[in-house]
Parts: sequence; structure tokens; C-alpha cells
Amino acid sequence: MKIGGRAYKNGVRLVGPNYSVKAYYQNGELRYSISKKLVKDNQVIALIKKIPILRGIYSLFTALISFFKEATGNPKRYWLILLLLLLDIIIEGYLILMPESSSALLNSIPDLNIYWDILIWTSIAFLLRATLLKETFKFHGAEHKAVNHYENNFKNPLIEQSRLANRCGTNLVVFYMIILNLFIFLGININELLGNLLAIGIAYEIITYGTDSLLSVAYLAQCFTTLEPDEKHLRAAETALRVLISKEEEETPPSIIV
Repeated sequence: MKIGGRAYKNGVRLVGPNYSVKAYYQNGELRYSISKKLVKDNQVIALIKKIPILRGIYSLFTALISFFKEATGNPKRYWLILLLLLLDIIIEGYLILMPESSSALLNSIPDLNIYWDILIWTSIAFLLRATLLKETFKFHGAEHKAVNHYENNFKNPLIEQSRLANRCGTNLVVFYMIILNLFIFLGININELLGNLLAIGIAYEIITYGTDSLLSVAYLAQCFTTLEPDEKHLRAAETALRVLISKEEEETPPSIIV
């Protein structure tokens, strides 16, 4: 069984072939909820999952569907992400529909020294990591430990597992950006949408089957997007893992781990 996951500010979600389990803290109490898989496999989907590149694109779309369903069900929790997505859509639409006006606007913006750009954005990123995103990044590390714990057949305690994982979304983004820039460097000119989808599909194959040495570049980025979890983060991850396994094996879910 292949499992994946997602981190939140208050917990983690682990996803299996048929179910997903979210273990989270509410008013200081650990709880969990169980959801059935949104899209059931059929012959077409089973075939897509066997085709390189296409299976990566399919996985991205299913992840987006799952996220938007969760976000629209609780917009107050995801207001910042939804706002950023809306702003991105507006900006992209402006650039596409009004190219002359957008070019004039971009040319009017003063160009800062590249070193100042790097310093400013790096400072903002580390500030967010140490404040608003701290809990999410700790749950992210706990989620990876749970996945590695399962994939290593429970050989070592959960706490001893690595907080880095090969099939992490951070890795996907890193290789997606590398591939897009490689297209530009090689002078490969294809439709923008198709180019992005192709880059995502290739990146998915790399993080799924790439060696640790190949993934080492992405692991550097993952060291930033994860933090070593505390006991409460590990409890949530272990609870989600145990409940998910029990549901996939059609057994009675265990009680909360204390």
C-alpha cells in the first residue's frame, strides 16, 4: 500500500488507496476524522496510473480537487491561500488579456539589486518559518516520519525516522522549477499549459523513482519546509497512521494514542 499525506497548522492527514485520515488538535484535544477517497478507481484511472508522466498530472489534479473541497468547506481557515490564488488568477489574466498595458506597468517598476531581492525574500521566508508556519512545518516533519515508519515496515520507532520524504510536494515543486528552466535553457518552445503539465509529470517520475543522490537538491529545500516535530506532532501522525491502516484493512479503528 502506498500512502501520502498533508500537514496543517493543527494536525496531519494521511491518505491511502481508499481512505484518508486527519488527526488534529481541537481545543487542545487530539481527534481524528475519516474520509472516503473522492475519486474511485475505474479501468481508465487504473490505466492512467500506469502511464509515466500522465500519472503525475493525474495525481496533481486529484490533490487539487481534494484541497479545494476541503478549503471551500472551511473558507475561514484557508482564506489566505484562497486569497493568494485569486490574486494570482487576476494577475495572470491581466498579463494575458492586456499584454501591452501589463508590459508598461512592469517596466515602470524600479528594478532592485538582485542581492537585495534575495536578502528580502529570504528574510521573509525564515521569519514565516519561525512564526506563522512553525507548527505546520513541525506537523509536516511528523507526517513524513509516519510515512517513512510505514514504508520501513515499522523497523525503528517513529521518532527515529527521517523527517524528509522522497514523494514530498516540496520535491515536486523543486524539480518542476528545474525542468521549466531546463526547457528555457534548451530552447524548447511548446504551449505554456502543456509545458507546465509536462514538467509536473516529469518531476513526479523523478521524485517517485529517483535515487537519494538525485533527490539531494530537493532535500535541501525540504529541510526548510519541515521541522523536527515534538511529542504532540508525533502523536497526531501516529494516530493518523494507525487509523488509516485499520480502515484500509477493514478493521475497527483504534482509540486515540495517549
